[in-house]
Amino acid sequence: MSGLLKRLEVKRKHSSEDDPTAWNNRDIVPLPPSRRTWGSWSFVGFWLLTGFNISGWTTASSLLGIGLNVWQAMVSVIVGQIVVGVAVVGNGFVGAEWHVGFPVYNRFVWGMYGSFFPLLMRILLSIVWYGVQLVFGGMSTKVVIGAIWPSFYTLKNTLPESAGIETNDLIGIIIFAALSVPLILVPPENLRKPFLVGSIIITIATTAIFIWAVAKEGGGGPLLSRPSTFVGVTAPNSSAKLGWAMAYGISSTIGSTSAGILNQSDYTRFATCPRAQILSQLIVVPVSTIIVALYGVIVTSCAADFYPEEGLLWAPYDLLQAIQTHGGPGARAACFFAGCAFVLSQFGINIPGNALSGGIDIAGLLPKYIDIRRGAYITAAIGIAICPWKLLTGTSVFLTVLSSFSVFIGPLTGTMVSDYLLVRRKKLRLTHLYMPSASSIYYFTYGVNIRAVISWACGVWTLMPGFISSVSPTPLGVSEGWSHLYDLAWPLGFCISAFVHAVLSWAFPPVGLGEVDETDVFGTFTEAARSDVDSESTKEIIHVQTLLL
Repeated sequence: MSGLLKRLEVKRKHSSEDDPTAWNNRDIVPLPPSRRTWGSWSFVGFWLLTGFNISGWTTASSLLGIGLNVWQAMVSVIVGQIVVGVAVVGNGFVGAEWHVGFPVYNRFVWGMYGSFFPLLMRILLSIVWYGVQLVFGGMSTKVVIGAIWPSFYTLKNTLPESAGIETNDLIGIIIFAALSVPLILVPPENLRKPFLVGSIIITIATTAIFIWAVAKEGGGGPLLSRPSTFVGVTAPNSSAKLGWAMAYGISSTIGSTSAGILNQSDYTRFATCPRAQILSQLIVVPVSTIIVALYGVIVTSCAADFYPEEGLLWAPYDLLQAIQTHGGPGARAACFFAGCAFVLSQFGINIPGNALSGGIDIAGLLPKYIDIRRGAYITAAIGIAICPWKLLTGTSVFLTVLSSFSVFIGPLTGTMVSDYLLVRRKKLRLTHLYMPSASSIYYFTYGVNIRAVISWACGVWTLMPGFISSVSPTPLGVSEGWSHLYDLAWPLGFCISAFVHAVLSWAFPPVGLGEVDETDVFGTFTEAARSDVDSESTKEIIHVQTLLL
């Protein structure tokens, strides 16, 4: 058994690297300058791919299912995305300034052992979202195949109804999943050019669809004036109900991006300099999603007039299929290229945003045996095994899933941001983040920071009654007030936990506040110094980790 475990250990890629341990490998260590390759335009490309995709396209359209009209839905999206932009930058400072990812970030927030709790939560999100985006990619692949062989759309279904999916859809998902496998091999630091190329292609494709729809309709379509006629949902009949419906829309908009906000340091650690992530993300994050959400809802509205017998075509892959069905040979070619663009965009969001992100986080659990690549393949395998298409059976179900994540992720993000910006004032001692012993200032109480536990629990507790009522198949008699708190899931949970954590840390200050390393032990800021350093901190890290092997 020991021989097998030895063979499974992560191997060093360069002689200058230390051997992997139970707490560290080359993907967990603070990144040296040579691996930090993301400039401002890299973040622009990444977020354009993240915004201009199927999830972003359906953001505003899905909100019509809770009774909002188009403009109310867009206001909800705008407010939600402005919050997302600020939160992304705020939670990205750790990665941009200290070049550590989410697994290490939480060691100084939750403690050396307590950090496993948020890490497991984020891994779960990576797996779920990988699966969801895999479905969207598979549906887009189906459009591409159907444009070449139209009979693929009418392929006989051989799966039982309980499967929750038809044969041609499953084939598209499997093909997309198979094509994703080699892309996982690309290291995150080499994704700059693919981001930019992919973002340009999908931006052109979605804009072309939008212009075509508006030009053909001669306007924005019937959903702009009479949405309830098509959606079949009664609009809120009072200003109070409308306000809470929009609050829920804002929260669900944030919830759809909450996983990316949470582990933002996994991306910003690749920044060439701390400021590279600030202005680019602050502008592009909200603007890209707002634009594509507007595209989506207007095109859906126009399509309701073009193809009334098809129902509301929320998703672009359904729209493209309808265009091909009702169009001529030219429509097939257009659908093929548009389908390819959406396939490319799904690769762009799913590989770095979910597979590689999950890989980094799983590597944080077992760095001696798992690196980014192995973790990414584990994420991908489990992501398809959970049958993610069953999460997407309807608009209300999808929104419930998104908001339910906010219940746990908002308080967690609030605790993290509060700890770094308010409690520690951006000062960290990197060497102590890799010392799993009482000699580390981040060990706290038996490896757990009780302040973070209490802070997170306070944020979650406030939202739990409404959350349980929302996901329960039968009425539970929860008061309207608790339900309204749940409508504010992410922002309310964030603020409560951030405030409680700051107060607890002020009342009971953790040890080592303001401490930083005297030397650049890891070569994080001066890579050449890595081979010259022989500090007591380095010796202590090696000694402590050796005891745990």
